[in-house]
Amino acid sequence: MINKNIELAKKFKKRRGTALRAAAKHSKGKIDGIMITNPVDIRYLCGLVEGSPALLIGKNWATLFTSNMFKAIAAEQSPGADVIIYKELDKEIAAELKSKGVKKIGIQTDHMTIGRYQGLGKTINEKKLLPIPGVIAQCRAIKDEDEIAMTQKAIKIAEKSFKELTGRGAKYFIGKTEKQIATELEYLMRSYGADKQGFQNNGTIVGAGPNSASCHHIPTPRKIKKGDAVLFDWGAELDGYRSDMTRVIFIGSVPKKIAEIYPIVRDGMNAAIDTLKTNVVVGKIDDAARNLITEAGYGPEFRHGLGHGVGLEIHEFPFLAKTSKAKLKKNMIITIEPGIYINGVGGVRLEDDILIIPGGHKNLCKLSTKMEDWII
Repeated sequence: MINKNIELAKKFKKRRGTALRAAAKHSKGKIDGIMITNPVDIRYLCGLVEGSPALLIGKNWATLFTSNMFKAIAAEQSPGADVIIYKELDKEIAAELKSKGVKKIGIQTDHMTIGRYQGLGKTINEKKLLPIPGVIAQCRAIKDEDEIAMTQKAIKIAEKSFKELTGRGAKYFIGKTEKQIATELEYLMRSYGADKQGFQNNGTIVGAGPNSASCHHIPTPRKIKKGDAVLFDWGAELDGYRSDMTRVIFIGSVPKKIAEIYPIVRDGMNAAIDTLKTNVVVGKIDDAARNLITEAGYGPEFRHGLGHGVGLEIHEFPFLAKTSKAKLKKNMIITIEPGIYINGVGGVRLEDDILIIPGGHKNLCKLSTKMEDWII
């Protein structure tokens, strides 16, 4: 355990150093410390899963604030960080910054309430508070070996669970509700080692028949019928890291319109994946899929961005929007998920998780995207 804590402390110290340098660059060298208030970023930079309203970082030091409720786990989960059990948070933050000689502090204006900012303003001169929005998210986008390995494990769990569920055949699905099938898939992922299903908001998506045309459908009591197309968007979470995949299965047969749009979506997916390599502008990746789908006559029915980063959050930087100027970098993990949705009929979306590697990419997902392979 001691050796493990030493290794964890080194890992978090390295991450904090990278974050501090990135924030200093963003502020053009005007800051000598940063305050992290986004809980996901706090976990990334020191290890504490919950219970901290603020983490202060400076050169070769880190101070974590938490309440008495989390006193026991704070030190255990955050090796290498000093822990303060606070009573008057803003005053104690100000005192800690003064003791460390911090003159100007970078703050996460994209993850800070007005109340918190106003509270700080009463104890710290506002001129000392400089915004660093998005900086830590960009650091988190570059995954280390442990993060990549954990993501791969989460993918394997999700795929194994999906194969077991769909392997039960059409008769198993007919008559069951979307809610039941979503719950069973989540149960399988837990039984194979996942901490929980991977989506932060409404959970696993199962949309049958016309409901598959809803991009982020919440499972309902609608019963699955013979001849339905059923869209699954699911993933597993393991030690905070997530997988995110989408497939469409067919209960006995493929509806005529779905059979028409499925190969278009698959071609769009493959066209986008073919462009993936370091330094590619993500807007151009979106173009690769969207232009193909538009030329096929379904541009307006591709209703969302092409994909996003995945890691400690299911949706994180970079976001593969058409207008984005961000570039892919080595060890980013992104999703590619084009779709076509026809109201009253149904929809098709296909999604894989892709690792960016030197000279190209590696698809971390193994499940087939061939339509005929998902007729059960």
